[in-house]
Amino acid sequence: MRNHRTGVWAISAVLLLGLHIWSVDAWAKKAVVGSLAVASGEVRVNKVAGIPGTTVFEGNVIATGSKSSATIDLRSGTRVTVGERSEVSVPYGMAPAGLELRDGTVDVQTASGQVSQINTKLPTSVVLESVDGFPALCRIASIGSDVSVLNEKGRVEIHGAGAPILVPPGKSVLLQAGKPQAGSSTAGKMVAAIPSEVVERQGAAAVPLHVMDPVYWQDVVRTEMDGRARFELTGGTILTIGARSQMRIIKHDADTEQTEVELTTGRLRGQIVKLTKPGATFQMKTQTAVIGVVGTDVIVVSTADSTTVYCVDGSVNVCSNNLSVSGCSSQPGQSTGSCCVTLLPGQSTTVPLNGPPTAPAAFSPETLQSEINQFLIGTAGRTGLAGFWPILETVAGGATIALLGVTISDLGSATTSGNQASSGLSGAAGSLGGAGNAYGNLPGEWNSLGCALNNLSASEGGSNSIYTPPAGLSCP
Repeated sequence: MRNHRTGVWAISAVLLLGLHIWSVDAWAKKAVVGSLAVASGEVRVNKVAGIPGTTVFEGNVIATGSKSSATIDLRSGTRVTVGERSEVSVPYGMAPAGLELRDGTVDVQTASGQVSQINTKLPTSVVLESVDGFPALCRIASIGSDVSVLNEKGRVEIHGAGAPILVPPGKSVLLQAGKPQAGSSTAGKMVAAIPSEVVERQGAAAVPLHVMDPVYWQDVVRTEMDGRARFELTGGTILTIGARSQMRIIKHDADTEQTEVELTTGRLRGQIVKLTKPGATFQMKTQTAVIGVVGTDVIVVSTADSTTVYCVDGSVNVCSNNLSVSGCSSQPGQSTGSCCVTLLPGQSTTVPLNGPPTAPAAFSPETLQSEINQFLIGTAGRTGLAGFWPILETVAGGATIALLGVTISDLGSATTSGNQASSGLSGAAGSLGGAGNAYGNLPGEWNSLGCALNNLSASEGGSNSIYTPPAGLSCP
């Protein structure tokens, strides 16, 4: 009997040892998320009393009792303070930057340069990001079926059903059933900028925009001082706004090719892809005009008293928005007569307050250059009009050459060879000749510029025939 009992105890010991080894091995395979920095009152980790220094793993559940709190330092640098009667968990796959708030409240502070995520029990997550090297600080409460988010500082986004919602510093958002209120559709993204620019979303206070940030229907984008911003809409259209400008993307549906943009004030350049679908429209509205395009390159300058429109490529229909003007209609596409004019490449019109648009008139290369300069972002490798009119710029040494994707060198430098100059000028003049072929009837100024390029090339030791005038024009 004794031997039998000894055998049972031996088997039990082996089983317990094996279970212990399996348990240790299982925990070893779980990622370490962080540790408890503070445990005040009743704090439990997986229903076991937690003390400062307790390691927190994936899959752990941390709960606090009445008048209790816990602070978790995540390995990412984020610090999460769990309020009383609250429960958080560490979902698998979120380490080391996030937790899930099951119930109660948490205060979340990111480290400098870090991004953190807090999931809720609803299908909603809160993403925090430090701004300009300063940590983000946010309070999240999950009570019953509601979740509230208060942003004290930094960048805070709520992701759920619909588009993400930005929560400006000092503001709070209430979520119900995990759906951010007033979600909207994505219109595109910001691809380049000269700070500063801000976005106002869903009536909230303005917050900074960052390169590659998405923009949504009804977003109001505003540039300050010398700020400029370029946006790529879904479908390929590029919109660039100049300094001290305000634009609202009313809607942009790439599937149906239905777009409406409002320029309250400032400058907007639209490089709009060709519309091909039945019923497609691209409309820009200002305080005095309604502008319709099919596929074009257009510049719009808007003030409270007037709107000036420059057609760079394609054609543009420009109408007054004043119904007292003869021929004007409140129905889209129904305005006729003196209410509207159609611009061709190289033409502009001005629509005054309470008046019809002026007759189309040609604008000079210098005017075009001046307007294009208002949209330049960066100084290196600047480009002109993508295969159409060359944009002119004076470079160091006094030489004036065309900018059409050509990297500009200092032609006045003693180390610049004639061959290099000739090569650069040849590319520029070739583009100018291409513009002549595209338009067939360029103003005489452009032909003079091409001939000047020939002379400049010859003076640098290159060919004097890199530019060929279009039919009907010649070089003196």
